[in-house]
Amino acid sequence: MKDTTKRTLKILFGSLIKNDSAIEGAKTAPWWIAVILFIIGNFLPIIPIMVNASKTYGASFVSGFVYGYDQALMSATAQLKTDKYELKVEDHQLLAYKDSVKIENAWELNEEQISKDLTPIASYVSNNNGLETHVLDIYYTDRPVSKGAYTISKMIKDIEKVYYGAGTNEKYNKDVHSDYYIPSYLLFYKEGVFSKIFKTGNKAAAAATYSGLDWKHTENMELLTATLEVKDVAANPFDINYTKGVLNNWKGIFNDCYKSQKVVTFWSSSGIYYGIYLALGIFMGLMMFLLTRGKRNPNRNLNFWITTKIAAWICFTPAVLAMIVGFVWSAAAGIGFIVLMGLRTMWLSMRQLSPAMQQ
Repeated sequence: MKDTTKRTLKILFGSLIKNDSAIEGAKTAPWWIAVILFIIGNFLPIIPIMVNASKTYGASFVSGFVYGYDQALMSATAQLKTDKYELKVEDHQLLAYKDSVKIENAWELNEEQISKDLTPIASYVSNNNGLETHVLDIYYTDRPVSKGAYTISKMIKDIEKVYYGAGTNEKYNKDVHSDYYIPSYLLFYKEGVFSKIFKTGNKAAAAATYSGLDWKHTENMELLTATLEVKDVAANPFDINYTKGVLNNWKGIFNDCYKSQKVVTFWSSSGIYYGIYLALGIFMGLMMFLLTRGKRNPNRNLNFWITTKIAAWICFTPAVLAMIVGFVWSAAAGIGFIVLMGLRTMWLSMRQLSPAMQQ
């Protein structure tokens, strides 16, 4: 092995913990080493973000405590089937039928039709020792996702304005009730599905499906038949196993609906964070360049290219630590590298590039 190679490797490994080695490497080592460190170093913190995105499913919102959503979903969808509703996925669109007649709700500026559109097609109300609580509403609409005044997003806002008096199953009236709560809801529409779980008898949202759940990866089927029929289990609304089986069937539907968005989220989140980290490295190089512009600073000879290479040389250790943090604490996966990279840049700037420390 050549002496030059040995020296470069020594500087490379030393730069993991020594700022002097990073500065020396930026000044004397080949430029392409800094480029490789910059590309790989900024990619490492992305790995836990990509892994987390790949492990996210459409049914993740019902993976924890669901505040009676499972029982409500089973009972309300069973009510739909009893009332002769059909929810058919045909050619990657959802169509609803009542008594074999297709439901077509007008969504133009017509107050009567809007009111009809905002009327649930099924609900579940729990009764606990005579205390009724509105737990879940199910809606269907053929409103458009975009264009026009009455879109799906507008309907969601209107649904969440339907309040019930605390401790009752009555619409909220401030003259009668002292407080209110919001029921959980499940909204079916032609292009997709959206659901939000509210804490029982509360106005606080606990979980929601991701936006953009569509029917593009769902085979033609009748949803109520596909989800309510659980093999080898009696259809008893008080049977825990039957309720669990129905929920698992719905989880499969939600997961299929999320497949399109999952791919988009995977690449967009990874790409956005990678772009942020690359920009962060350039910014740190710029910050070191500006901090060394003082007349008495002995590092005034460092140009922007060299300080940017210094940022590339010091990014690898924060990247490895951020990757570890991202796997251990997924909530910090996005911010970990930014914090650690900032701390190492401050440490280097205050020690190796500060005039006061070099006198």
